[in-house]
Amino acid sequence: MNLGAASFAMQGGAAHGQPSPEAHSPVGQACQEIASRLGVSPHELYFLGDGPLAHTLALAGLATPERQVSAIERSEMLAQAKKTLPVSPAGHLLECEMGANAYSLGWVNGEIGTIQEIDSWGTRIHQSGGLLHTDLSYGLGILPTPHEWDIASIDARAFGGPMLGIMALKSRTRWSNPLPTFSPSFGQFHVDQRMVIEAAAALKRYTALAKTHYERISTFNKALRGRCTAIGNIDIAGDPAGIPHIITFSVLYAQGEELVRAFALEGFHVASGSACVSTNLEPSHVLSATGKLTHGNVRLTIAYDEPDDSLNRFLEILPRVVEGVRQA
Repeated sequence: MNLGAASFAMQGGAAHGQPSPEAHSPVGQACQEIASRLGVSPHELYFLGDGPLAHTLALAGLATPERQVSAIERSEMLAQAKKTLPVSPAGHLLECEMGANAYSLGWVNGEIGTIQEIDSWGTRIHQSGGLLHTDLSYGLGILPTPHEWDIASIDARAFGGPMLGIMALKSRTRWSNPLPTFSPSFGQFHVDQRMVIEAAAALKRYTALAKTHYERISTFNKALRGRCTAIGNIDIAGDPAGIPHIITFSVLYAQGEELVRAFALEGFHVASGSACVSTNLEPSHVLSATGKLTHGNVRLTIAYDEPDDSLNRFLEILPRVVEGVRQA
């Protein structure tokens, strides 16, 4: 460990001076629950005030020649990119030359649901002497977690947890605190430990729900895609084989905000615009990067325990809502 006025460098693992919680204490058990999902040790976890902060610090602390970021990553990562890496129309990272750089590639995209092959890309990056940061938020608790990464960040709200950011730093990874004046002794907990306990409980519940209802939500995803195709002039984003509970489609000849209002009148809360900016009606850089329509888009994030009656009713009203907005 090297403490100085300008930097704080460490290998993965809890910082000196802040003991890890007892394994059998409530917070110790919570850390173990989260760590087991990630395939790391509890002492390799760090807890921060929110997800965007965890995303920002995770990538910023990797000391490499340059940071290369997939074009569909969150704004926190794109703001640090020296080079933006292109993706396919389905949102998969395209073939590119690897080097001894830091790469940021999210596992499951929170806007279009596309799943990246993190283990495959991580192996290639490591063979080139590079480091991989990944955002694991939207697949955690649903799919088997990839392991070929060096540092991961998670927004606990993605699985129904509190406003909490989680950073997992593998012990082999050298990482330097990019904000030494903000937190000169970068300890494991930067939040009330009760939030960690709440996040672990939320992740456990979410995992159980996803296991029970994954196939049912997948069936709805396929039905919705088919209904959009039948209506016509609707551009469906992402890979059909992606995560089923995240669906985005763009409606030609309609405005996104009008669609949001129309669905709200029917009792459905949907979103439009970019998924990672505070003013969510801003045009989506994810849709732009994948060559999809950036106006008239609708994004659904479906709860795994959403009742069938609700899902079926959405399919029923969709043609009427689209037609009504188009004619307005």
